[in-house]
Amino acid sequence: MASSRALPIVLVMIVFASGALAQGAADFPTRPVKIVVPFAAGRPTDVVVCIVADLLTARWNGQSVVIENRPGAGTIVATAAVGKSPADGYTMLIGTNSFLINPAIGQKLPYDTLKEFVGISMVATQPVALVANKSLPVNSVADVVALAKRSAEPINYTSPGPRGVGHLAGEMLKQRAGIAMTHINYNGSAPALTDVIAGRVPLMFDIWHSAKRYVDAGELKLIAGAGLERLADAPRTPTIAETYAGFSVAAINAMYGPAGIPAPVLEKLSADIRAVVNSAAFADKARHLGIDAKGNTPAELDAWTRSEIARWAEVAKGANISAD
Repeated sequence: MASSRALPIVLVMIVFASGALAQGAADFPTRPVKIVVPFAAGRPTDVVVCIVADLLTARWNGQSVVIENRPGAGTIVATAAVGKSPADGYTMLIGTNSFLINPAIGQKLPYDTLKEFVGISMVATQPVALVANKSLPVNSVADVVALAKRSAEPINYTSPGPRGVGHLAGEMLKQRAGIAMTHINYNGSAPALTDVIAGRVPLMFDIWHSAKRYVDAGELKLIAGAGLERLADAPRTPTIAETYAGFSVAAINAMYGPAGIPAPVLEKLSADIRAVVNSAAFADKARHLGIDAKGNTPAELDAWTRSEIARWAEVAKGANISAD
């Protein structure tokens, strides 16, 4: 047992260590910070990350933010690399829906998503929408459900890719509405949109920003927004949630880091990201992407991450979707 005379020394050491951590957080960062993107360069996520990186560099008085693209294995390569990085705040992952869906569908992962990562801040969300071939005799979610219920065969729908947010949005609609639909796999939004426009597939869940120009051109029709709120630039179109309460799907970009980042550093890093994400400069630079800025605290992001993985796991189980 430590002597009573040793206790003041221990307390001094604790106070000193706490002060050192706080001072370290105040000075953070003192060297380049890296953001790992789990895709090849050229995707919209890159643009979002570039905007965040530029604004953080300015906020950090010129300290550089390096962007590293590490595609592979459906975002697993990049995620695993960040998970193995030192937990010092200098390496972050820009997580997308795959970060949530991979564990939800039972994907074999070289990491434990909920144990080996910590949320830093949400960055942005993009609304998802249900669109249809212009000749399909539906104009609302109720019409789609009615058509599906009277059809002898399941209605086909598509999305930018299997086991992605659009695919699971369709499965969620099937489960909520009690209808039969079959997902048609495509690799990417462009070929899927092409076939919906041509009538080879009647319905699609896609990022609204991606599909909007075809709706505006009259080549597709907008059926519903998939978020809780109506699309800002299509306010007359109801959401699916107005028919099926609580239905909510969006594409996300969120910053995560390896678990164990010291609390003062994590709090400063999150606060700085929230400051740039919620700034007028971010809104101005990101407006052309059709995204909504959405910063939050590490605790809020962690809680949301857990709930989203559980939600998608339930949808995947109901749809018999797995990683195989």
